[in-house]
Amino acid sequence: MEPKTKKNLIKDLKENLNKFFDTDHFTLEPMEGGASVRKYFILHFKQNTRFPSPTVILMYVPQDRIDIADNYYNISRYFDRMNISHPTLYEIHRARGWVFVQHATGHRLDLYLQNAHDGEISVIYHRLIDFLVDMQNKAQVDDNCWAFSRFFNIDKYQFEFSFHVYEQLIKNYFQKKLSPAEMDIFSKAAHEISTFLDNDLPVFVHRDFQSSNIFYDPSATRNYFQIIDFQDARSGGPMYDLVALLWDSYFSLSQDLQLELTQKFYHSQSLVKKNFSPAAYQQTIDYTVIQRKLHDAGAFVYSHRLTGNDRYLKYITSAIQMAIDRMESYPELHPFKELLISTLVENNA
Repeated sequence: MEPKTKKNLIKDLKENLNKFFDTDHFTLEPMEGGASVRKYFILHFKQNTRFPSPTVILMYVPQDRIDIADNYYNISRYFDRMNISHPTLYEIHRARGWVFVQHATGHRLDLYLQNAHDGEISVIYHRLIDFLVDMQNKAQVDDNCWAFSRFFNIDKYQFEFSFHVYEQLIKNYFQKKLSPAEMDIFSKAAHEISTFLDNDLPVFVHRDFQSSNIFYDPSATRNYFQIIDFQDARSGGPMYDLVALLWDSYFSLSQDLQLELTQKFYHSQSLVKKNFSPAAYQQTIDYTVIQRKLHDAGAFVYSHRLTGNDRYLKYITSAIQMAIDRMESYPELHPFKELLISTLVENNA
């Protein structure tokens, strides 16, 4: 969004909020947005308001994407029923594209971790594994929750390879036209990974369970975390959110800690240990890293094309490299690995 347009949006929003609340005794501060058309603002009221706290988060959603607000409302109410920790949804006004929510407790995790020492990082992530297992166990199937009508299955994975990896990343970002032989390599790898990951053990998947969407309260005695940005939740494999957490574009964990935490999850999540051998579990982790990180790289490109926000482009190379690293143990993926490596080399030439 151009600065002038953003300035006008804030001006119009402030005027409309003045009328809505019948007061101008508040401040409206833009927040750093994510890779989305949504805009976030901190509202701080100088006197008593209709909300439990003087500080409230306003999520503004354009009318042509009001489905985002609808999804947020639906998943938030589901979290309420299942006792899953998240900021309270106060009000939603669809006609205006306004969603008012509680300011999350604590610190946004990706920012907090920048000043944390190794020992504290380990403690936090061990707690996060416990939180993830607890969330998956609490998140029982509910026909009223839209996440359970959307699935990570072979069709979804194939779509993400086609749209995010091929169209956005390879074609639009790298400006690379694949030869018929290269297209065959790409298609075979996409089919291999998509088919393998299409399992019949779907659980509730946050979809973006990463440090930028988790708030951490180090002073808490029990409920350390709150999760945000959950409107795209769907059903999928139990390792999807684990991979999103441990192979995070915004905060890198050591390989030793990744291994320690993947083993903790395997032994803590009874559904996983019961249904996956250690070898199948490891391959599922690796294939999920490949699929997830290549999707992320393409999503960063798509966000830039959609919103003009180039803040995420710097994460593309590292996301691809995470995927390449996990292909080493799988000879059937080596041609795809070499295709990605040559694409990166050509781009940096």
